[in-house]
Amino acid sequence: MSQQSSEGHRFLEHTSDALIEAWGPNLERAFVQAAEAFYETMINRRSVNPRMEELVQAEGHDEKELLYDWLEVLLLKFDIEGMVYSEFSLRPITSEDHRIRVQAKVRGEKYDRIKHGSKVEIKGVTYHLMEIKKDPGKVAVQFLLDL
Repeated sequence: MSQQSSEGHRFLEHTSDALIEAWGPNLERAFVQAAEAFYETMINRRSVNPRMEELVQAEGHDEKELLYDWLEVLLLKFDIEGMVYSEFSLRPITSEDHRIRVQAKVRGEKYDRIKHGSKVEIKGVTYHLMEIKKDPGKVAVQFLLDL
């Protein structure tokens, strides 16, 4: 995995699904970049007005499961509640009782196909090709979205 700047994301070559690499100075910022890329896969994220704020949380027994659950929570918010988000503020990841958790304030609005556009439908998050790589001052995550 390569990084060009201290934080960002990019779409990697894949035949049928969305393979995404996201990075930041720590795991929380890498998760923010993963969320931004997640929404850019489906819609024009820049058109989302951050008018509503919600608290969402994810948990897992390890960092890969935490990443999976984080993206799954966002997908369920879209599929069930019709919500799209453009701003993500993650609290530090915590560990307790052999589980790790993240809480985030997310800001966005109800999905509007005309305003936000429609690119591709995300059917699910997968563990296939998922990676988390930590270097001093940089964390990179890679994940595959089933389209």
